[in-house]
Amino acid sequence: MRGRVLTLLVAGALLPERLYAQLVPGRDLLAFPIGLTAEAPALGTTSGFGLWNPASVSVPDGSRMRLAVGTMSAPVDVAVGAQVASVATRWRGGTTVALGIAHASVADLLRTDSDPQSIGDEIAYATTLVSVIAARPLGPVTAGAALRLRSGRLDQSFRRAVSVDVGVISRGLGSRDVRLAASTFLASPFSREHEQAELLLAADARLVGTDTLRTARAGLSYTAADGLPREAFGFVGGRWARLEARLGAARTEAYGRTNWRGRLGIAFHHRGYVIGVAREESAGNLSATYQFTLSSVLK
Repeated sequence: MRGRVLTLLVAGALLPERLYAQLVPGRDLLAFPIGLTAEAPALGTTSGFGLWNPASVSVPDGSRMRLAVGTMSAPVDVAVGAQVASVATRWRGGTTVALGIAHASVADLLRTDSDPQSIGDEIAYATTLVSVIAARPLGPVTAGAALRLRSGRLDQSFRRAVSVDVGVISRGLGSRDVRLAASTFLASPFSREHEQAELLLAADARLVGTDTLRTARAGLSYTAADGLPREAFGFVGGRWARLEARLGAARTEAYGRTNWRGRLGIAFHHRGYVIGVAREESAGNLSATYQFTLSSVLK
């Protein structure tokens, strides 16, 4: 609890205008890598939630449906938790349609007065994002779009905002099987409740190997945000049959300060199921966050 209070006090002291301008509470809770296995957000296809890039929800050829769930947790000094789930089905013609939901919250925010003794109920701080997504292969790329409704609560304040996001992911470019990806996250050009939008970019390429089951890859991603931290992420990874691993470092720039965080992810593939676990270091000597994902592709 002490570390959590200190984090909120520092944020409030450094960013008063940004906190007051946050029309829908809880936007900062979606800065965590929810549903990712140490992946570049725009290339987060391991579980296919479609959260960060609508194109990633596409169900592969020969399959008809994907079910995916994931959780993120942080120990007591951060106490942020998140859950994500999606259901995607492939229609005739190759179009995938999906419904996804993500929820993130902070626990144990105690209400106090002039002393540390808590009074009344805990302070609620949470956000929920519901997405309706469609994705379709178009030549060498897969394109996707998402209609999103986000709600947020801070104590007694509750607000909603609508956003529309788009994204693309290329497939197998050149001899190095280069993948390029770009997407928006929480863009709301038509809403009075403007979200803090992000632009996500990523690219990776094969280093060695001849197919996707035995290969090593390296890549970079960059996130440019409207009034939010900017992040650059470099990673290397590989897959050998059923086992996949990824290791990288993220550099975040925010309000004149820079910090580095390590990310490690491992995924196990078996008969259409993918189980992923990941760990990310936290800034300010706070505890690391952990992600778990499970997805299943049905033939």
